[in-house]
Amino acid sequence: MAAGVIMGAVPLLTDAISALVARQPELSVEIVEDTSAALLAHLDAGRLDLAICRTTITRAPHIYESVKLQDETLAVIANVGHPLRRAKKLALQELAPYRWVVYRANMPMRLLLEAEFREGGIRFPQHLLETTSAFATLALLKANPSFVAPVSIEVAQFFAHQQMSCILPLRLASRSEPYELVTRKGAQVSPAAKLLFDELVHRQS
Repeated sequence: MAAGVIMGAVPLLTDAISALVARQPELSVEIVEDTSAALLAHLDAGRLDLAICRTTITRAPHIYESVKLQDETLAVIANVGHPLRRAKKLALQELAPYRWVVYRANMPMRLLLEAEFREGGIRFPQHLLETTSAFATLALLKANPSFVAPVSIEVAQFFAHQQMSCILPLRLASRSEPYELVTRKGAQVSPAAKLLFDELVHRQS
């Protein structure tokens, strides 16, 4: 079985897989992390059984079956030694001068961050570091104590729990489009993929 996932939803998928293989130890799962566009292309080609991503980025969402899992809420993370780590509350204006590690342009998380700056009347940072990789994001933050990065709250909490980064006390009002559990319409779903599909849906109910 092969399952795709966008970065922000990795903890959702891995928690579901961990619970599933505890009950079904004979299962083998390939996890593919990529952008929604790439994951949908993999679904189209039959290389994935299902994916947690967004169909709103495609011009043909009707060719997929999708189930809403949950909204994506963003948090801003930084090195555990970041100068503002001990602040009680932060405004976006205070973080604007720092170096940002972000998703590339026109991706949902990036659009959300740009909207926050625009609505706050703050100039969007110009000198960005762009990546869709959670590992690259974390490595940049570990190497640079002043860098900051927006990630999903699930990813932020995972990193913070492992003491890999800290969550800065900045409240972002916006939410990104929800994660969807996506399969190709009319495609045959394997028994293993059906088990994972049901596990993901059950965990959100």
